[in-house]
Amino acid sequence: MRNIGIIGAGQAGLQLGFGLLEKGYTVTVYSDRTPEQLFNARLAATTYLFGRAYQYERELGLDFWQGPGEYARGGDLDVCVAPGQRVLRVQGRILQPGKALDLRAKYSRWLAEFERRGGTVGVRDVDVDGLEALAAAHDLVVVTTGRNSFTRLFERDAERSVHTQPQRHLTAMIVTGMKPLHETPDPALKFILTAGHGEYFSMPYFDRIRGPLHCILLEAIPGQGLDRFGGVSTAAEALERMKGVLREFSPWVAERLERASIVDESSWLTGAFTPTVRKPVGRLPSGRTVMGMGDVVMLNDPIAGQGLNSASKQAHAMTQAILEHGDQPFTPEWMEQTFEHFWRTEGQYITAFTNMLLQPPPPHVLNYLGAASTLSPLADTFFDNFGEPQRFWPWIASPEETEARIQRAAAA
Repeated sequence: MRNIGIIGAGQAGLQLGFGLLEKGYTVTVYSDRTPEQLFNARLAATTYLFGRAYQYERELGLDFWQGPGEYARGGDLDVCVAPGQRVLRVQGRILQPGKALDLRAKYSRWLAEFERRGGTVGVRDVDVDGLEALAAAHDLVVVTTGRNSFTRLFERDAERSVHTQPQRHLTAMIVTGMKPLHETPDPALKFILTAGHGEYFSMPYFDRIRGPLHCILLEAIPGQGLDRFGGVSTAAEALERMKGVLREFSPWVAERLERASIVDESSWLTGAFTPTVRKPVGRLPSGRTVMGMGDVVMLNDPIAGQGLNSASKQAHAMTQAILEHGDQPFTPEWMEQTFEHFWRTEGQYITAFTNMLLQPPPPHVLNYLGAASTLSPLADTFFDNFGEPQRFWPWIASPEETEARIQRAAAA
């Protein structure tokens, strides 16, 4: 069977590794950290895995965390025209619920499980020289992490990368003592969009140590009113600033945080990055090639919750493509064709949906949300499509088709 090397022990790399291992392939995952180091690392992201992506890992026997705390079965969206001025509220169901899980718990458990199932784990820092050696030793090397400047091996796709700088300054935290969202019949993802300032998200979450809690993500437009976390150095300071932001911008949810605290000093983050699409073929100085996957080729802002879901879907598609390729050589042409197929069927919609949410909603989308505030089928469609962004197209791009959907729902 083929010998595959995977750089990176995250969602894309490990899921691909398990998928190939299950089919008898020889697979080595190269991680820069041990399972223990992954578990004890600082928070790097907060994410929600929607239905189909969640199902992929369940099919691989990787769902080791089950319980009510991490599930969200609905969405609750507030649209504000100015700080504290809510003009619209949309509540709907997520028909294919997933979960929000502490990735430090997930990846540390998965990496140990990968070795237990017969995979090989290499714990080392891999640089470009190391990639050269691995490319010579494996039939295919897949790079799934942008650490160690690997992204410079993969050319930026200027036609598909519409941004040249970060669109949001991010602040995330895992909190204990946060009051549940009582306004929805089921545990829900809470969204607040404040025009010209940014977005707030909170959700049920499964913490690596304490189990069912909540996590918060604030997306601030640089230089605007939500952008208040520069220079924060402690968890307590970060939480106090978050409370202050919510009292001013969203007082109706601020009381949920009044008695909350961040779990520990490793369970919060601030940062920013530029959304970028890159070409999938990485060219090494020797002329050998490696293939990019996950955030290496599709780095999206977390505003639409697509990062982890995109990685899962890419890993599933890559597994199928490798299996179908049999014993043929993994040429640059195959790498390009494999990525292009994913881009045409899913990737372009994931990126377009994310970029759409980074901009002020056009009038026809606001009309849809207004109708969804009273017509539950429209609300359900909106929230459930976060897991399948391709379902928004082509109608979401057409004012006429969007209006037709509204009229059909109103007449039903």
